[in-house]
Amino acid sequence: MSKIYFAIIGYFVLLNISSCTAQKEAGSSFEKQILYYTNRYRAEHNLQPVKLIDFISKETAQHSRDMASGRTPFGHDGFQQRTNDLRAKLGAIATGENVAYGKISAKEVVDIWINSPPHRKNLLGNFTMVGIGIAKNKDGILFFTQLFAR
Repeated sequence: MSKIYFAIIGYFVLLNISSCTAQKEAGSSFEKQILYYTNRYRAEHNLQPVKLIDFISKETAQHSRDMASGRTPFGHDGFQQRTNDLRAKLGAIATGENVAYGKISAKEVVDIWINSPPHRKNLLGNFTMVGIGIAKNKDGILFFTQLFAR
């Protein structure tokens, strides 16, 4: 009996661990999808792809978490500080930021940015690096931040 009990507990522990891993990978996969659609759009305009940079993604993830939690309103609050951080850490000389929210796919969020002139300007800007951060609020709404740099 105790062997069966421990086997069942072990199964649920493994199930929980794999579930947490899958959730982490899903977020990473979502960011990579946004990167894919961003670079596909840039390629359609004969531009070089931007490279996903971990440091920038950490900055964008924090901004998305702040918006999702309500610590900061939806928008570009703190953009100047993020720009300063990129200048100090990466030597960035230019930055541009896109934000969005909704229960939408990676393709839909990039399409929203494409159809908005200021966001499209960032997508097609003279940038070499990007960070992408996504956070979900308690209602399941996703908050996106995409920060470009050169």
